[in-house]
Amino acid sequence: MHKAELTDAQSLRGFALATAAFLAIFAATAVPIPLYADYQATIGLTTADISNTMFTYLVGVTLTLLFAGRISDSFGRVPIACLTVMLAIFGCIMFLRAASGADVLAARFVQGLSAGFGMSAVSSLVIDCVGERHLGWGSTVASCGAMFGIMIGSIGVGVLYDVVENLTVIYGLMIAILAVCLFLMPLIHEPLDRTVSLRASIRPRVFVPRDGRRLFVAVAVVYLATWMVGCFFQSFSAPIAYTCFGAASPFAGSIILALAMAPSVLGGPAVQKFHPKKALAVSFAVVVASTAALALFVATGAELAFMATCAVFSFSMGACLATALRMLLLEVNVLQVSAILASINLVAYAGSAVTGLVAGALLGATSFPVVFAVMAVILAASCAFVVATVRAPRPRRKTARLTLRAFHKKRNPALVPVDETPAATGEDAAPAIG
Repeated sequence: MHKAELTDAQSLRGFALATAAFLAIFAATAVPIPLYADYQATIGLTTADISNTMFTYLVGVTLTLLFAGRISDSFGRVPIACLTVMLAIFGCIMFLRAASGADVLAARFVQGLSAGFGMSAVSSLVIDCVGERHLGWGSTVASCGAMFGIMIGSIGVGVLYDVVENLTVIYGLMIAILAVCLFLMPLIHEPLDRTVSLRASIRPRVFVPRDGRRLFVAVAVVYLATWMVGCFFQSFSAPIAYTCFGAASPFAGSIILALAMAPSVLGGPAVQKFHPKKALAVSFAVVVASTAALALFVATGAELAFMATCAVFSFSMGACLATALRMLLLEVNVLQVSAILASINLVAYAGSAVTGLVAGALLGATSFPVVFAVMAVILAASCAFVVATVRAPRPRRKTARLTLRAFHKKRNPALVPVDETPAATGEDAAPAIG
């Protein structure tokens, strides 16, 4: 698999369009969330169905990442990105025509498939287009762009529903936005000019970098712990607004979900100039403290304090995720982007499916304050593990990381100085330069 050399214009255009498609895909996954209360009143959706929507969504994501997470290495980033947008459109159509709880679960599963391709193929397209010079922005979009897209969809639904209580208008607008993204996708220059075989790309596996196993585990724990809270908000933001704060419309639930998701996109750029290990430790500690505060404020009914704390949690979560992913991407070579993104998201989504079921069962037996308190304890333990892991002395690297500059030197031997001896670059190898 080879990377194409993109001009500055091609890189900027590809990054912008791929990011827009990425946001639209996850905005589509957020559209039905504030409408669950409406589905409860119209088609008899139950509380158990609401809990299971997140499970079926995560199952779709997990299956996609496990069996097709690297399929864009075979067919190319742009074609699979187009397929992802089409799946998102189909999921909206299924929700629009849903007449029972089973229909809602099936539509949520299709959205899980589109999210799985989005987290692998589309996020890889974003990073491939932006290049190493702006890897901080690429890692921010790949790690937090999904949450920002969820915020856009949630807020949009809340505003539209207050103006027009018509599901056809809401889903029709989302479908139109996705159709525009699909129409613009061919304008992106394909960043892969040679691909691997289909058989190699669909082989089920979790790729762990040879010289970064310990860091991979630490990043996986960061994703699992923070997404546990994020997924809980995706499922229960509307019930929190209705049950704990007496809201009368879906807009309050949309605001809570937006505040828990949107500021995360600012966290990565805000801390990218700080030392990664310190930034990760501080931001993770703020995540723990803010989650504990959420338990206190939801118990006392302090709505404004709860919403403000949601924003603090989201910002620190974004800083946490973006820093962790950037640290991991700097440990792998340029040909392993899709493999590492698919693997880390596979672990995160699979774990979120389990934690989502446990949180739903715990909520059925207790209350929202207890659930937030339990999640705060889990986050504290995860924070201690991650900080200890990233601060531990690292073993000496066996091979040098293949950078984009070194990769192009390998493709053009005339550019390689006589004292550099290029090594073979296997699909999953960690090639050495010099």
